[in-house]
Amino acid sequence: MDKDFLSAQIGQRLRYYRQQRKLTLDELADLTGVSKPMLGQIERGSSNPTVSILWKIAAGLQVPFASFLTKNPSVKIIRKDEQPFFKEDHDLFEVYNNFASPGVPFESYRIRLLPGCKHLSEPNGIGTLKSITVHSGIFSIRIGEADHYSLKKGDSVSFSTDVSQIYENVTETVCEINMVIYYSSPNIQL
Repeated sequence: MDKDFLSAQIGQRLRYYRQQRKLTLDELADLTGVSKPMLGQIERGSSNPTVSILWKIAAGLQVPFASFLTKNPSVKIIRKDEQPFFKEDHDLFEVYNNFASPGVPFESYRIRLLPGCKHLSEPNGIGTLKSITVHSGIFSIRIGEADHYSLKKGDSVSFSTDVSQIYENVTETVCEINMVIYYSSPNIQL
């Protein structure tokens, strides 16, 4: 997907959600923890946000992350080379959107962790659950301060996202996972 097109689409969706809630940029900055100038640049499509920034915005607005990446068609096939995606952590963490639809309280992602990847996922708040299944490689995850797990192909883990998580690939091969995020909070407006 063209980067300029994606930036414009994210900006349009952000403006839509902000105006729908009758928020000023200052109020949105307080709600999300993202600076007013950065939010303005994103709305104008002049800045392509990182995955972490977009997660903060989505969590603050209580909308699925992927709602910034997709429209709402009744049927949509997303070919592998057409999937909206982001790269972060020196291009070692790749996030591909598989499914999201406004009004549906879950979304699905294919994620590739290249060798040496270490990615911090900040807390998303109470009422949000993640389920991760490993499709290839070895996936290391730390949930909160103490819980650390190493998962292999076919293994799954589910947890509440009210604590931070660290995703890591300490091997020399690519690790590929599928992540489903479920928003169970009754306060979420999709």
